[in-house]
Amino acid sequence: MNKTAHSFLSKGYQVIPLSRKTGTPITQFKDIPVTEEFINNLNWNNCDIALLMRGVWCIDIDTHNLDSELAEQIKNMIKIFGSDLLAVLKVEGDLDGYSSILNHELKEEILDNFQNTYLEQTASGGLHILFRKQDGIDYSQHNGLLNGVDIKANDNNYVKIFPSIGREVLQAVKDLPVYDGDFEKQIFSTPKQRVITDYFTGYLPKTTKGHLGKEAYERVITGSSINRNDDLFKAACWAFENSQDIGNLYAIVGTIKGRDVFTPEEWERTIESARKKVNYVSWN
Repeated sequence: MNKTAHSFLSKGYQVIPLSRKTGTPITQFKDIPVTEEFINNLNWNNCDIALLMRGVWCIDIDTHNLDSELAEQIKNMIKIFGSDLLAVLKVEGDLDGYSSILNHELKEEILDNFQNTYLEQTASGGLHILFRKQDGIDYSQHNGLLNGVDIKANDNNYVKIFPSIGREVLQAVKDLPVYDGDFEKQIFSTPKQRVITDYFTGYLPKTTKGHLGKEAYERVITGSSINRNDDLFKAACWAFENSQDIGNLYAIVGTIKGRDVFTPEEWERTIESARKKVNYVSWN
């Protein structure tokens, strides 16, 4: 994987190694440029590769809430027909992230852009769709923007990418294009947020100084959390309320308490629960 990392770097992309055991980065990388020296100082054996969202951003379509049999059927069909399938796929019932795209008012524009860029399939049947960032846009992460769809765009966000285990390239491009249309502008416009919270009435005051949510956020990202689920939930609610980077909280994945390893699935469930508790309207 060392040679692969150098190959990515030569094309202008920055990657980091992920432990195949925990699915988490094996090194510190936040705000650290990935250079040849950085790559050479790491042990890439038995690691997968994660692409940092530096110069690129990703539409991440999930199938976590789909019946496993249905998810496998969609996975196999997309493997055969690629993004062309989405143009003719009829939405009957809930298809998780696929429903959000196929029912979107900008569906045709979105699918047109899918035809022209890099697509890869995840092990669960989801998709990663990559675009090059444009000047003049303030890119940030948006988890839960649409049901089953996450937007990875902060420079310290990442997605596991081919040739990692469980990733398959469906559509390769020589040069990654920018997104052409209104969906990108809609995502990254400055939101006017109205935050409503019941859960934190007693212990999350509106000021960000000294309250338990911020303290929990710090414990999670520094690896000093003891009550992991509780801290993650409080930290995520505080992060949603204050427009902080949810991606930083992924640091808790892979931590061990006794024999219990905190899994990516637990992280996703807790983040989703926090998002629902802190119900906000992103834009008018």
